[in-house]
Amino acid sequence: MTNKDNIDWPTLLDNTSVTAQHSNASNRIAAATEILQQTAQQFVKVLNERAKLLANSAQFEAAIRDAAAIRTMLPESGLGYLCTGDVCCQQGHYAAAIAIFDQGLEAVHESDPYYQQLEQHRLAAFAYNNKRVDFITKLPFDIVVTYIVPRMIPVFFSNSSCELLYVSREWQDRLLKQPDGLSFEFDLRTDALTTQGHNPLVQFAPCIQRLEGFISDDRLDELFGRANFSKLKRLELSCDESTPRRPLLNGLALIADSLTHLTFHDCRSVQLRDILESCPNLVSLNAVGVDVIMPSSASIQFPNLTHLALSHSTKTSLTNEDMVDLLSRFPSLLRLEITPMHDSSALTLLHQHCPYLQVLCYGDSSINFHQHTQGIHPKQKGIHSAYLSGSFMYDQDHLIQFLLLNRHSLERFDFSGEMFNEEDDDDVIWEISNGWLEQRDHQQSLQLENDSTSQLGNLFPRLINFHFDEFMSSLSAPFMQWILLNAPNLKAIHLPESLFQPDIANAMVQLKHLSKLEIDYVYATGEDEDDNDTIGIRQFLENHIAMGDHSTLEHVIVHNEEDIAQVTWIPLLSQLKCLKHLELFFVPMEDDCLSILGEICQGCPALEELRLDLEDTEMPQGLLEPLRQLSVRCLRIDAASIGNADLLVLASFSRLERLYLLCDIPDDMLVLLKSRIPKVVV
Repeated sequence: MTNKDNIDWPTLLDNTSVTAQHSNASNRIAAATEILQQTAQQFVKVLNERAKLLANSAQFEAAIRDAAAIRTMLPESGLGYLCTGDVCCQQGHYAAAIAIFDQGLEAVHESDPYYQQLEQHRLAAFAYNNKRVDFITKLPFDIVVTYIVPRMIPVFFSNSSCELLYVSREWQDRLLKQPDGLSFEFDLRTDALTTQGHNPLVQFAPCIQRLEGFISDDRLDELFGRANFSKLKRLELSCDESTPRRPLLNGLALIADSLTHLTFHDCRSVQLRDILESCPNLVSLNAVGVDVIMPSSASIQFPNLTHLALSHSTKTSLTNEDMVDLLSRFPSLLRLEITPMHDSSALTLLHQHCPYLQVLCYGDSSINFHQHTQGIHPKQKGIHSAYLSGSFMYDQDHLIQFLLLNRHSLERFDFSGEMFNEEDDDDVIWEISNGWLEQRDHQQSLQLENDSTSQLGNLFPRLINFHFDEFMSSLSAPFMQWILLNAPNLKAIHLPESLFQPDIANAMVQLKHLSKLEIDYVYATGEDEDDNDTIGIRQFLENHIAMGDHSTLEHVIVHNEEDIAQVTWIPLLSQLKCLKHLELFFVPMEDDCLSILGEICQGCPALEELRLDLEDTEMPQGLLEPLRQLSVRCLRIDAASIGNADLLVLASFSRLERLYLLCDIPDDMLVLLKSRIPKVVV
């Protein structure tokens, strides 16, 4: 379209001045223009009526479109501005309505029939825009403090205006009196806290219960000395090499009476004993980059501490003597996370010094210090969740001893390490053969209880979750087989494909409650489908296929290291009658994967949730087409990108209730998906 084709519609309605005329053309042009003007008036009247009907039906975008058309056709009329402003008011967008009313009052002459309505509607919008409903003060105090405020209160930043705290005295009073107190974040590198002004952090210090911040070469004691942080319970500090030691410890001493939870990141100027002596009431301590040096007097203990995490100290690892000294100081410990470690010998000493320890992360740090804490009860003995890993070698005798010591309490056992036996055969205490445990040296180890269940498949009656990621040594398969044969109530198993040997499969087949299976490091099988590496897993899957509707296997996760089409046992998954949840992780997939997914879609009648993870690669076009046959309610796709054609396929899934897409989606496609699927998360 050229510039001459861009039509200014209002000019079409202007009266035309005719400088030359033929016959009575001037009169006819004037008559035609009058008809156009009357038609335009009638047209915008109909548009106005339709806009009102659309707005009343909550079709606000369409109503705004009609109102904009009125303004375009009759820009000097107040009708279009009035219509647009009224639609904004119906949406509750009073500020936008005021702006459009102001535009109309500037563009329209005072003689316009809609001018006075514009003024009146603007006044009404202004009144509504300034109306405030103080629901906080109208509700009972205990309801507001207990249920409402904890859901609305944010984490405040010390260098921000903290507007929520200054709405009114009544609001402030209720915010300050909520049970969990205030949470603040600060950065002494940028905040002028210690030299000037009444920073909100200082002003509201008596009501702060959680504080997180960064300090460099700043004096923490000056901050805590400016105000009374009498209710501060949780403190998380990040330091650097310039953080001064004495001001840091003096600052901790100022809040020691109330402080119960402390997290330290890279505070290398202090030692563990400094922290413990400065904060004697600590219940939880997470120290990263702090030297594990204890008080010189062995009689000093810290009975209040129940949660302890120590990682990445300047020392390379803790010796056995270090661990004994450390453990002896915390008789009430419930959760311990410690890394790095020198060896596995401390596993056999935990019960002596920390009899109530219930969660252990040994040799490596967990993702979240506060995870896996459900089910922790004071005065309950025995570890129920153990996560063992690290770069050192685990002595098999230590592992067996540890498991036997906690056999009546252990519910979850995660092992990601490497095992060994003593080179001197005479020093070996335990030996595993064909799933049986034999005690070779009765003088060096604990005795098993003298009951009939100790060696007959019920050593670990509470174990329900087992993750075993050791496949380098010859000890791994016998060790895993022994656990499987003695944990009859297992519900979830996570193992590498190479460990899925016939003996392991036979032990897993006997599990009557197994519902979840996760397999790592899956590689291409090769041309021979009877390859020895797949006999075990085929045997296991075929057993559950034969069980039909009586199979307990409901959740399968497969981490493929190669093209899924080259893993010959994958099609067996499609024959699992009770499979409800399937997760497939892939490297870049070829087109022949379509046939594999097609088989899965034709089978798996109970499948409700499916996840496809393409390892940050682009999804091959047409991959989702076979999935049309599925009746899944939840689908998750992780990929670098998904083509529009496949997104249209997703929009056609009739039973899909939840869709999770971990990739960028065009806005128009996202709108389409959200219009077809109840819950879409991108």
